[in-house]
Amino acid sequence: MSLRHALLALLDAGAMTGYELAKQFDVSVAYLWHAPHSQIYPELRRMESGGLIEAESLPRGERGTKRAYSLTEAGARELARWVAELETAAPVRDPAYLKATYFEYGSFDEARRHFREHRNHHRAMMQHWQQHISRLQRRDTPLIQRRLAQAPPQTHETVVAYKVHAYEGLVERARAEVAWAERGLSLVDRLEHNSARPRDEPTTLPRKLADQETAST
Repeated sequence: MSLRHALLALLDAGAMTGYELAKQFDVSVAYLWHAPHSQIYPELRRMESGGLIEAESLPRGERGTKRAYSLTEAGARELARWVAELETAAPVRDPAYLKATYFEYGSFDEARRHFREHRNHHRAMMQHWQQHISRLQRRDTPLIQRRLAQAPPQTHETVVAYKVHAYEGLVERARAEVAWAERGLSLVDRLEHNSARPRDEPTTLPRKLADQETAST
């Protein structure tokens, strides 16, 4: 349900069309909760049916119309309820760590490729989040400006500080992922140095394949 509540929070900044919502989602919430546009529009329809938001038809061009969504009182109450609800940490489902557990079925070169990709991805994300933090601190993203324009001045620091803190957590997490990948590269170097296996051949094979290879020789 996190997508629903993220959309409710966006709409608390003011009425938006589906297109505007999707655009704002991509430059804010998507850093924390990925969702394709194909999920956003059906969710808006469900939220409207559930009375959490309402839509107003506005003119678009000479003949067209567009729908601008805004929060209802029920939607605002649901947003407040969700924020107050304690979150239970989700069970771990990390494909990179799962695969790393079984790198012995690949070559040293393949393990290096995975660790380098992991490191480079998280380095890029860390830089991206750091840039977003700077924009939040300067209060120059369109969404934060829109939200602050409607919030009492005495709450502005709180509105910004919580968002900065969330993204700083992502930066710290990305930094840890980079360090983990770099340790993995050092591990591969050590294992290769102590191994007689060629760097481009698997360290070991799944049992069925190893049996077949033994039988063929």
